[in-house]
Amino acid sequence: MAEEQKKCPPTGAPAWMATFADLMSLLLVLFVLLLTFAEMDVLKYKQMSGALRDAFGISKKDKLAGVIEIDGQLERKVAKKVSQTVSLDLPQTEESPEDEEFEVDPEDTPEEQAEDIENEVAKIIAEEAAEQGVEVEKNGNEVKIRFPSEIAFGSGSANVGRDFADLLDKLTDVIKKSDGEVLVSGHTDNIPLGGGGPYRSNWELSAARATSVVHHFLNYSDVEPGKMAVQGFGDSRPLVPNDSPENRSTNRRVEITLVLGEKEAAEVPKVQNQLDGIFGKREPTLIK
Repeated sequence: MAEEQKKCPPTGAPAWMATFADLMSLLLVLFVLLLTFAEMDVLKYKQMSGALRDAFGISKKDKLAGVIEIDGQLERKVAKKVSQTVSLDLPQTEESPEDEEFEVDPEDTPEEQAEDIENEVAKIIAEEAAEQGVEVEKNGNEVKIRFPSEIAFGSGSANVGRDFADLLDKLTDVIKKSDGEVLVSGHTDNIPLGGGGPYRSNWELSAARATSVVHHFLNYSDVEPGKMAVQGFGDSRPLVPNDSPENRSTNRRVEITLVLGEKEAAEVPKVQNQLDGIFGKREPTLIK
């Protein structure tokens, strides 16, 4: 038999090798582009790396050992007997005014505290209830927040609506930080209630609505119960005459009054003069 001539393997790389090399090159370019477009948070990186070093038990002496870049060259340097304090200038992040937490300065006068609270409440209303007719006004050391009943309760009901509850939650922090009484008062129009309802009169309805607001704060926040009070005025204190549907709608409302600081001492003689005018001035009686 004639000897079979051995076939020599083809020269060059196999055909699949070129396709594989192209794929690896494309993947390398892709990762380089991803790294180029990525932004590294230096502060977060230092915090994470420090936590990892502490977790693996690296001593304080070795914390300065690492990769140091000098004139574009990376060199690894081991710290030995470091006695010099190393300070790093890290970029400082400034908080925007929107992220600042609201605080009441206890050194301010009650009138100044009321002005700060009025501004904070007005900002919350502008963000959360700009088109709902909620009003805020300041009078001396008092800040009054007025909610129309249309956004707060259903007709003839004292159940707090969902949107009204969300707005109360937004105001909880301001109310909690106010130093003074929190008076919640309910008001109605002069239309008598129909028979068969749970409330006998507008007096009961207004008091029930104010009580529902207080219950919301007590159930869903940590506002101190001792600083809250409920008032029901019925239709006795209208803002405008009850002579049209629009005016009656204005008079149906719930008000939260924040009284900052102690009540003014001038109110005491004023009330005493009113009592003297009704009952006559009496001399104090000494008991022996």
